[in-house]
Amino acid sequence: MVGCSSTALTDTWQAPSFHRDEMNPVLVVGVSPNVTNRILFERGFVEALQDKGITAIASYDVIGDALPTRESVSAYLEKSGMQYVIATRFGGAEVTTERIPESVRTYTTGPYYPTYNGYWASNSVTMVRPSYMDQKNSVILTTSVFDFKTGAAVWAGRSKTFEMRSIVNEANDLARQVVNKIAR
Repeated sequence: MVGCSSTALTDTWQAPSFHRDEMNPVLVVGVSPNVTNRILFERGFVEALQDKGITAIASYDVIGDALPTRESVSAYLEKSGMQYVIATRFGGAEVTTERIPESVRTYTTGPYYPTYNGYWASNSVTMVRPSYMDQKNSVILTTSVFDFKTGAAVWAGRSKTFEMRSIVNEANDLARQVVNKIAR
């Protein structure tokens, strides 16, 4: 499934002493002013983590619909005793423009019956596609796992999403890729 995804992890780093199973439980934070996108990303990560046997809680469920801040996340982590938080945020956009060259193709049509080859005349059709400029927009997201008790980042990754089909699909694809990339 990941091979069909339009989301790809481009860079990752993991602290040598950190392992995925340690972040049980974990708070999932989608840093977005768009509440819908935040919920979709958080739900995608919660589901992907739970598939690996890790208890995950969406910040939306415990902090509410206000934009999560360092203070609100820290207050929840302090109160709950949780040690790890995984956060995804917008890291920028990338626009690439590519010139697609002109294409000229000649097709031969007929004869329709090989046994009557030459009975009906063959026709040639030339089709021309002019050159054009193709523009692709990519969204860069950064995902980090932090150890709240030490204040250190223990995992970080950047992803690039091409051809945004649906934020739900992209959120779920990103979540599965990140969770699978964090070493056990």
